[in-house]
Amino acid sequence: MTKSLRRQQQQHQRKQPDSDVAVAIAFPSAAQARSAVKALIPDNVNMPEGLSVEIFAKGRTVHVRLAGRGGLVSLATVASTLDEVLEHLSVAKRVMMG
Repeated sequence: MTKSLRRQQQQHQRKQPDSDVAVAIAFPSAAQARSAVKALIPDNVNMPEGLSVEIFAKGRTVHVRLAGRGGLVSLATVASTLDEVLEHLSVAKRVMMG
C-alpha cells in the first residue's frame, strides 16, 4: 500500500467531533407544549448509532437536545436532524394555533 493511499484511508477513518445542541421553543400553554412533544414521539426512533435526541416539555416550553457521540455522527447529521425536529414543532404549533 502506498503512503498516499494509507493517508487517504486514515483521513477517511478520522472520527467526527462530538456535538451537542439544545433548543427551547415556547408554546402558548403547557398543554400545547405537551401535545407537541407527544406528536414527535413516533419520529424519535431508529436514530443512527451515536445520535441521541431528547425532547421534553417543561411548563409551556419544549426542550430539544441533540448529541452526536463517539465520533460516529457528523455535524451535518446533527444539523439536519435538528432542522427536521424544528420543522415538525413548527407544524404542530401552527396546527394548534389554528
